[in-house]
Amino acid sequence: MKIEEFLKQMPVFETARLVLRKVNLNDLDDIFEFSSDPKVAHHMTWEVNKSKEETLNNFINVVMKNYEKGESGDLAIVLKESGKVIGTCSFIDWSNEHSNAEIGYVLNQNYWGKGLATEALQELIKFGFEKIQLNRIQGRCDIDNIGSEKVMLKVGMCFEGTLRKNEFIKGEFRDTKIFSILNEEYA
Repeated sequence: MKIEEFLKQMPVFETARLVLRKVNLNDLDDIFEFSSDPKVAHHMTWEVNKSKEETLNNFINVVMKNYEKGESGDLAIVLKESGKVIGTCSFIDWSNEHSNAEIGYVLNQNYWGKGLATEALQELIKFGFEKIQLNRIQGRCDIDNIGSEKVMLKVGMCFEGTLRKNEFIKGEFRDTKIFSILNEEYA
């Protein structure tokens, strides 16, 4: 089965502290809260969201539309105890031919350093290897995004190398670190 078919049927995941589920319109306020934070957006390829309309039109509506076609693997990271959306995690790029996918994630800075991104990604990686039967899952981060680097190492990824000045972010070309985990390493 193609990766898109799995994404169309993406289940709700539950961990000790989190629920991972598809993004919906009710998530607008929480997603805008972290998307409008310059500290959160600093390492991302997207700019700080200046209005809720921007978050709605450029992220939520696009993601929801792409769910139907299996072109979105975005999940809201929801705190179980409060129901608050504190971030998103997703399969952001994939190849059926090569049986691999790239994961991405963003978290409200008020929840950094608590192991929540790690908890969410562990569940996404488990789904990728155990259900989709991927061979490889990779992640990338800006060269000075130490927090993101730590998350990828905690979920079992290994550092592969640095792509030099491969992305134009916030007006300059930036280096990107690449991490990956293989199915055989996960097992």
